[in-house]
Amino acid sequence: MTALRPLGILLALLFTLYLPSATAARSLVVWVYAHDDLADISDAQLNKDYFQHWIDEMRLITNHPIEVIFERNVPGITDITYSSMSAASLLAMFSNQSSDIDHQRERSPSYLNKSILLTKEPYDKSESGLLAGLAYVKQTTAIASLATFVAPAHELGHLFSATHNDAEVNFNGWFCETYTFETRLSLRSNCYRYSDKNRQNIADYINYYSS
Repeated sequence: MTALRPLGILLALLFTLYLPSATAARSLVVWVYAHDDLADISDAQLNKDYFQHWIDEMRLITNHPIEVIFERNVPGITDITYSSMSAASLLAMFSNQSSDIDHQRERSPSYLNKSILLTKEPYDKSESGLLAGLAYVKQTTAIASLATFVAPAHELGHLFSATHNDAEVNFNGWFCETYTFETRLSLRSNCYRYSDKNRQNIADYINYYSS
């Protein structure tokens, strides 16, 4: 499990991107369970601010279609009282609950399908450094908050095998951090992309599980 430490839609809405060369390719599906504390933020706005840049980046890495499906008002998941929970406990609870939902909805298990619980607030508030998210590396579930615009992309990166060690600081007119940089510095901007090494890690992971 890894975490991003910041400093400083099935009806709701469905975003599907098809590449011309990907008509026979299997979709990468991400179910985003929007916590009830995000009721005042639309799926469209969440997608625009926190997922569209990730989708654009993934289009550069793979020809597979990408589906981001926002789920709302799912008892036992989107109403979890997480404020007093550790991130690890929350992730474990969400993983168990989302697995039950997958079984109920007869979703076929696949390492190309991911589930992420999106919350407004970060986690482990008792610690000096708040966690913006947590993921089971190379697995299928993660949690992420709105603490930073890149928190969902950071955790999704880990689910697709991107690592902290392969992240980097780039320069695009100013110093910026790629998605899975471990500790964010407020003086640096977001690159809104993975490093070249992590792009390859993700491509290799997708190719392995789609073969």
